[in-house]
Amino acid sequence: MRRDLFRSVVVLGSCVALSCLSGAHVGGARSNSTGDVVREDFSSGGVPGPWRVVGGEWRVADGRLVGDAGPGKGLVTFGAGSADFRFEARARFERRDGAKGWFGLGVDVPASGGERGAVGVVRAGADGVSFGEEGGAAAPVPFVRAADGEVHVRVEARGQRAVWFLDDRQVLVTGRSQAGAGVALAVGGGTVSFDDVRVTRVSASAFQRAAAAPMTVVAHRGASAVAPENTLVAQEVGRRSGAVFIENDVRLSRDRVPFLMHDPTVDRTTDGVGRVSELTAAQLRGLDAGSWRAPVYAGARVPTLAEQLADLRTRGGSLLLEIKQADSLEDVAAVIDVVKAEQMTGRVMVQSFDPRHLRWVRALAPEVPLGLLRDKLDADPVAVSRELGLSLYNPSGVALEARPGVVDELHAAGLGVWVWTVDTAERWDRYDGYGVDGVITNRAGELSGWLSGRGSGL
Repeated sequence: MRRDLFRSVVVLGSCVALSCLSGAHVGGARSNSTGDVVREDFSSGGVPGPWRVVGGEWRVADGRLVGDAGPGKGLVTFGAGSADFRFEARARFERRDGAKGWFGLGVDVPASGGERGAVGVVRAGADGVSFGEEGGAAAPVPFVRAADGEVHVRVEARGQRAVWFLDDRQVLVTGRSQAGAGVALAVGGGTVSFDDVRVTRVSASAFQRAAAAPMTVVAHRGASAVAPENTLVAQEVGRRSGAVFIENDVRLSRDRVPFLMHDPTVDRTTDGVGRVSELTAAQLRGLDAGSWRAPVYAGARVPTLAEQLADLRTRGGSLLLEIKQADSLEDVAAVIDVVKAEQMTGRVMVQSFDPRHLRWVRALAPEVPLGLLRDKLDADPVAVSRELGLSLYNPSGVALEARPGVVDELHAAGLGVWVWTVDTAERWDRYDGYGVDGVITNRAGELSGWLSGRGSGL
């Protein structure tokens, strides 16, 4: 998207410094909110005093900030200095000049509205809205179809990444400039109104939950208690059951195509026989992966990783991907190349029992978060996590029970803890008491319901 598309901007002056912010929300995981820096609903009837208009015409009407595109540039910033934070707003198009209407949120923007960092731009069209980064192509956003309706835009800025959400669906991951950390609202090609503008401090870890937040629900092999594991139908069941992440396993076929399969052979979960590594992609595609679970699932196929990621990208959800077997950097590259090709590095976390796999992923795609699986705790989990560059340390429930205090140790080091594989309310309650951030479970629907019941006070 061209820089000259930006037409008007409101800038909040340096009275609010983003250098006081810390934390983030990444890849769909819950973040640890620690308080609002700015919370504005425009109920005062005017543009807030410290806000600075750089270009265009801005006013408050009916409790909303209204921006009319003018000849100037557009953006909204708060203070200076780099930081981690969440920035969000609700917006709707009031008037569009043909098909050119757009608005944007920006991060790492100086108060002057000059050189900018990352800017996510929402554009209106006849069939809905599209979302893209300034200077890049915009793509249609699934499930958002009301071009003139209100949409919620959120950006979670952490370290070198900014993760963008539209109506709570992740749509874009951008890099960040650390030169200055302001935020901005921008309008072009018409009139846009904004409400509920908010900047929030969040914890340093993207995968730690807030004290009052529920544990993250991770559907093990895609709701495998009720659907054939590692299939797209299991993924859909997990998604509808309230899972934030789908956990699945990946192995390479003989011709080096990544497929979803837990076991080294296809014998248990398909109508075929043989090792995954000795079967071609064509042979794996021809297998029935559903009949063994129930007749209703007959004909379900073994998905490729590319097919799984395409489904997540269009229908929603993030992936906790376990690499089951990889003997070389080239093997891991065959997996990561697919993640990159599907433009899903911002919605995939890779985990493995093998530290080599995690080192290789880090070398190939340092932006992808990493989790180490353990059936027994390391003597010093924090030291191991730092050496591997982890975001999560993922022990078994049995291992965690031997030393529950390790959760606090890992939290103090900025790491999240997701425990596996836990399917009973008694154990969910126990690990919740330990402070665990997420649960990998075969019973995602039951865990979601249990968490909802606790949250309602039942």
